[in-house]
Amino acid sequence: MPAGGLRKLFIVALVGVIVVAGVYFVGASVVRTLRSDPADDPLVRDVLAVLPGANCGACGCDSCFLAATEIARGRRPSTICVTGGDATTSSVAAILRSHTCDQVG
Repeated sequence: MPAGGLRKLFIVALVGVIVVAGVYFVGASVVRTLRSDPADDPLVRDVLAVLPGANCGACGCDSCFLAATEIARGRRPSTICVTGGDATTSSVAAILRSHTCDQVG
């Protein structure tokens, strides 16, 4: 085999290994994210602790746990709990600020 052909084969093999490794690491990251339990997240636990626990669904979530998870993930605003009123909204906002400061500082 000529030297040029061997070099092209090496480059193709190297690119193949890099692509396979990239797919593996992205896939592993997705699986890890999907398997993570929101109950293990301290932010979810802290937000859940100040929600009323009525599981009324007025916020659009089926339970306060789901609402806390959505708030902690940034998918819903801290103001979604209408049952808890202004006191709950203020408490949730304070928790979110405190966790943000912990991550930055």
